[in-house]
Amino acid sequence: MKKRDVVIIGGSAAGMMTATTVKRRYPDKQVTMIRNVSKTPVPCGIPYIYGTLKAVEKNIIPDDKLLAMGIEIIADHVERVERSDKTVHFSNEESLSYDKLVLATGSKPVVPPIPGVELDNVFTVAKDPFFLQRIFTALQQARQVVVIGGGFIGVEMAEQIAALQNEMKQGASVALVEMLPHCLLLACEEEFCIEAEKELQQDGVTLYTNSRVEKLEGAEGRVTGVKLADGRTLAADVVILGIGALPNIDLAEQMELEADPRLGIKVDDQMRTADPDIYSAGDCASKFSFFDKQPSCIRLASVAATEGLIAGSNLYADKPRRTIGALGAFATQIGARAIGAAGYTTRSAAAEGIEVVIGDTTAPNRHPGGLPGCIADMRVKMLFRKQDGVLIGGHVIGGEATADMANVIAVAIQKHMTAEELATMQYATHPLLTASPLTYHIMVAAELAAAKL
Repeated sequence: MKKRDVVIIGGSAAGMMTATTVKRRYPDKQVTMIRNVSKTPVPCGIPYIYGTLKAVEKNIIPDDKLLAMGIEIIADHVERVERSDKTVHFSNEESLSYDKLVLATGSKPVVPPIPGVELDNVFTVAKDPFFLQRIFTALQQARQVVVIGGGFIGVEMAEQIAALQNEMKQGASVALVEMLPHCLLLACEEEFCIEAEKELQQDGVTLYTNSRVEKLEGAEGRVTGVKLADGRTLAADVVILGIGALPNIDLAEQMELEADPRLGIKVDDQMRTADPDIYSAGDCASKFSFFDKQPSCIRLASVAATEGLIAGSNLYADKPRRTIGALGAFATQIGARAIGAAGYTTRSAAAEGIEVVIGDTTAPNRHPGGLPGCIADMRVKMLFRKQDGVLIGGHVIGGEATADMANVIAVAIQKHMTAEELATMQYATHPLLTASPLTYHIMVAAELAAAKL
């Protein structure tokens, strides 16, 4: 039986970050990463397979850098893990022993309990090149596609499928069904959601918000329509389910580790399970909110990568790293508009009874505004807690600098910065890259809030 110092089960963001961190921190350790897919797709790039890249193989993370670091990669299914003798058993009856084990088994798409989900041409968005290719093949033949779920994955899938349909055939349709009043509403400000919806509609996506799916209809085993609770039926020859993900805890349960079907494998702030030699990171691991330390269901590749880094560095550390909790920082691009968000929305703050002061500014993202690439109405909206002026949320809509500006806001939230501090910080500006130093969005929004405070 082969033995490795560190065995990682899972080969996506958390697994890869764990593996590379171990080799950087402890280069003499033997590291094996096990995944149950032949290749690892870029998780956040999956929607862009269909409208932009037009090929599954263009959205694959190469193994070259991992192999060059001396990381062994095994593509196989883990049947079980025996904690008593620290042994991983594969489906082909081979086995591998470990000193330290990291569970990075990720998440699985939510399959809603509605009639008809078993019909052909009804797809979840799984992180497996084989299934992603099946979706692509079906979409190339489809004329009426319905996407269920208006979060980030659903919105991005709808936009990209519309781009594919518009390019390939006349008369094709794409519809997006969302239960809430607006798409992206759990993460973004309502007015920013409305802007995203306008972009979707311009791209040819028909929106059905405030709408609940009652069942999927079919004939001869294939989906033919989506029936809504209000009685309307949307014709469909392909349905995409994009309504979220649940932690993949099957292996943890087999190992008799504490795990919750909704929250994940129980870990502490060092990413340790109850077994001192087993850690967990990524979508499968439990999380707590950065703000109130309560359990969190935020699952993002960026969070998974950070947790993998913490887990990997802690395996043999004298001074362990600790997670600060899940903040929730998001970015996307819908049509010509990029949207970024971090922390609370006004809606979620109100739901928790948090009184906020808002700084809100709109200005060109170049100076002067006549420069190429200028977006005249780039907007930043920031939420500061009234009792102490601390930043708890920020939202950006504009061009490609949106994500980096949302990242600045996310860091400021994590450091508990106030409106006064953000208003008087020093920022880099350049005519081709940013707003004028007189109108730099974060500074002005913070100053407007500081004046109110």
